[in-house]
Amino acid sequence: MTRSPRLLVVSPAPSHPTDQGNSARIQGLGAGLMARGVACDFLYYATEGCSPAQRDAMAGFWRALHLVPPVPTGAMRLPGVWGLDDWCDASLVEHVAALQRQARYDAVLVNYVWMSRVLEAVPDAFRIIDTHDLFGDRHLVALAAGIDPSWFFTTIAEEGRGLARADLVIGIQEEESEELRRRSATPVTTIGHMPPLRFLDSMPAGPPRSPFGYLGSANPWNIASVRALDAALAEAGGMPWLLAGRILQRHDLVLASHPQRLGEVADPAIFYDAVDCVLNPMVPGTGLKIKTVEALAHGRPILGTRHAFAGLPAEHPGHAAADIAEMVALMREWRASPAFRDGLARASRLMALGYAADLALQLDALAARLHALA
Repeated sequence: MTRSPRLLVVSPAPSHPTDQGNSARIQGLGAGLMARGVACDFLYYATEGCSPAQRDAMAGFWRALHLVPPVPTGAMRLPGVWGLDDWCDASLVEHVAALQRQARYDAVLVNYVWMSRVLEAVPDAFRIIDTHDLFGDRHLVALAAGIDPSWFFTTIAEEGRGLARADLVIGIQEEESEELRRRSATPVTTIGHMPPLRFLDSMPAGPPRSPFGYLGSANPWNIASVRALDAALAEAGGMPWLLAGRILQRHDLVLASHPQRLGEVADPAIFYDAVDCVLNPMVPGTGLKIKTVEALAHGRPILGTRHAFAGLPAEHPGHAAADIAEMVALMREWRASPAFRDGLARASRLMALGYAADLALQLDALAARLHALA
């Protein structure tokens, strides 16, 4: 009788709660694999801390939970950029090696290329990197968008060195997978992200509070996007909109368009039930825009720039605004035209259904590879 394959997922970000994109991705991929018979353990290198509620939630979700306290990050090893392993201490590698001697995992998946050092501890396992994003020259992408670089960024050569440690690299959208193939000879597959399609079995709890809304964390890309939207709305005379999420922890976020503020939400559905149409005024960046697919999964029509739909099969004009000024014009059209509202809602739901079907096939393929190891 064939046993279930055993997978260790290693991450510097928690899987719970899903109030930021990386946590939603980690939890979604784990849920998809476990639904396909893969036994998944989770090692959290607790760089973001861990509350008792988080620990309980993660322990109840994964087959086993391992918590490892982080080692403070030192200075940049390279001039002006982080070295590949600067954020992954050798003690974590040793911890994973000890786990592997005890549990004999068939595969080990690390989240982010800058955690790839861990894969050196498991030469007898199938080694996977879920990249989430492109980190080679990420600081240059940020600077080009007018954003002060933060978090991890390195050179393309360093990123390639990390990718080479894996047997399989996962890109979150096909454009990035193509770029990853140029940066490394390691095989690359694409696995997107989509939460469960809640609109198939639930309806909004009540009438919305606002016609438009934005939900986001306080990362620099979101801050830049919201500030640009605020400036465009203030110049256009303003429209009612709702702002929610961790982004409101930024007390220096003074907005001239005066959005309603919902604050942090324990369940994203609280926000989606409160708005008629979701906004994603994304400035140029990298990765899949988790807030876009989350809105689609909740059945909400969404207006956004073309950058907000990177990696998604966008066809409707509301999903491809050239810039934020054009997106504000589309907001006015949405308010004025019932036909535009109906068309956007239909296009958003069709995109959600098609993308979810594609993702199911991608997860089927990865699960089949893992079952073959067992």
